[in-house]
Amino acid sequence: MTAREYYQALLASLDAFPFVIASELHFREIDRHECYVRGRLELTHGMELHVAEYVLTEPSPRRPKYRYHLQLADGRLIKRWDNVPHYPDLPTFPHHRHEADGRVEASPAMDIPQVLHTVISLLSSE
Repeated sequence: MTAREYYQALLASLDAFPFVIASELHFREIDRHECYVRGRLELTHGMELHVAEYVLTEPSPRRPKYRYHLQLADGRLIKRWDNVPHYPDLPTFPHHRHEADGRVEASPAMDIPQVLHTVISLLSSE
């Protein structure tokens, strides 16, 4: 898969999430199999998902650096997932999740569709 194919597949996957109202994603191709994706997804219920990921697509897509920041429109944090290596005691190191109350929890490696599936769970529990 090329970086451009990865980005096109990501954009197509957003159609599966009807609570995504608008997207402002930016793609920067570094080379055929390396890219950055950054931007913001506007979601229902007054939420926004700010995304930043550095992606290598060969032999399969992987994200050496990512950050997915889910917040309310007024900027209050709901959750943030990232893989900055600063919590070595977590079993999922370097992957982790920041909660609104300040806790840091173990988290599997994430990508944008996985985060959006988590948002579905959050909306369902309301």
